[in-house]
Amino acid sequence: MVMGLLALGLALYGLFTRQLNVTAGKHLLTMLVVCVGISMCIIGWFATKRPKPGMFLKASHPDKPWMWREDWMAGQVANARVRSVFFLWIAVFVFDLVSLFAVVLVLPGVRFGHPLAWLSVLFPVIGLAVTIFAARTSRTWGRFGGSRLVTTGLPLAPGGVLIGEIQVPVWLEPKHAFYLRLRCVRRTTAQRGKNRVTTERILWQDEKWISPSLPQTEAGATCLPVFFKLPADLPESTYGRGDGVQWELEAQAKVKGPDFQGAFEVPVVKPVVEAAVATLPVAAPEVSDPSLKYQLTLDEIRKEIRSRIVVVDQPGGREFKFPAGRNPGFAGGATGLWLIWSGAVVLMVVNHAPLLFPLVFTAVDVLMGIFVFDLWFRRNRVWVTPAQLRVETAWLTLKKEVTIPATDVASLKADIGATAGHAAYYDLRLKTRTGREILLAKNLSHKPEADWLLGRMVAGLKGK
Repeated sequence: MVMGLLALGLALYGLFTRQLNVTAGKHLLTMLVVCVGISMCIIGWFATKRPKPGMFLKASHPDKPWMWREDWMAGQVANARVRSVFFLWIAVFVFDLVSLFAVVLVLPGVRFGHPLAWLSVLFPVIGLAVTIFAARTSRTWGRFGGSRLVTTGLPLAPGGVLIGEIQVPVWLEPKHAFYLRLRCVRRTTAQRGKNRVTTERILWQDEKWISPSLPQTEAGATCLPVFFKLPADLPESTYGRGDGVQWELEAQAKVKGPDFQGAFEVPVVKPVVEAAVATLPVAAPEVSDPSLKYQLTLDEIRKEIRSRIVVVDQPGGREFKFPAGRNPGFAGGATGLWLIWSGAVVLMVVNHAPLLFPLVFTAVDVLMGIFVFDLWFRRNRVWVTPAQLRVETAWLTLKKEVTIPATDVASLKADIGATAGHAAYYDLRLKTRTGREILLAKNLSHKPEADWLLGRMVAGLKGK
């Protein structure tokens, strides 16, 4: 933060006095080199002093990757946010160094009002913003970094159950509720030109809301019950860096001061079946959900997420209304990205870039615009009766309608459609007996509500 403030001060001084003392610049560069050298020595010292038990565990259990971490062997999962904070500060440090270089090397050679002068000011401003963000994140880690997930039966198996509790070393009193989310994510890295791009695809996700009125089992601490059933048809975990599949439990809550956040990577491994043992499948014993009595009701969840979806019981059937613009945060973020992309296209045209670049960027811009328009203006209405299911989709004054006899409905399901960061949005789909798929509604923000809506639709087809 000191470097960011120093860079900003020098930038404003040079911008409004149109000069920068050369001797001061030389001293700053010398100080910069010294700071980099000291920082590298500190990082190297920590790297050599940090214990690396994983290397020995990996050598001892080469065919059992779930035993490569001491916390997993003890039936616990440490909060993964500590690594995020460490790398965040490295990124902030590098950006502040770049800000100093921009101020010291670029600003003296440009005149007042030149775009490069304003760009030299922009760098330290952004540096200060990310430094403040890193400081707030570090404060959160200092309070909740000791959180851990305590469970039994690690590693987990596809089709098994994650049962345990998140132990937080401070007493939490959330304003609304605890939010838990278990995700299965596939990371893929692809080479695009000279750049390597890593993308994440959410294969599966489940969510729960836990009431803030938990019993205090230990003074000054919080124990948050965890229970999730894993589907049997998803891949197991991939260990080590790089591409692969990761299972992660996230916990969040809005509390006084820094909000509670935790991330816990859990190992999921398919059980090895001995070829010599040929037995019939045995059903796994049912395990009771210890978090059931603390979970919010569906009405409370819908109030928490401020759902605008309306379900109306009518004589002989049921109507579902999905209004336009239900997810302003998602739509607003997509709109911002689209505007930035559109600005880049305009700059290419104004600066007479080679024709291929504006054409390609314009094509992508049109697709992004269609997506944004759909987020803001798509609305759906679904009428369900024991005789038929009717779907109306509209954008402003444009409408289309589809009617499916109840006898032709094969299944109703909720699939993950769009994703934005760690958030997944669900699409409700109908599949007919001929294999045709019909979209009923898009971009439902939470799985419990999507499952409830499907249940109400199925009940409506059955006349209930």
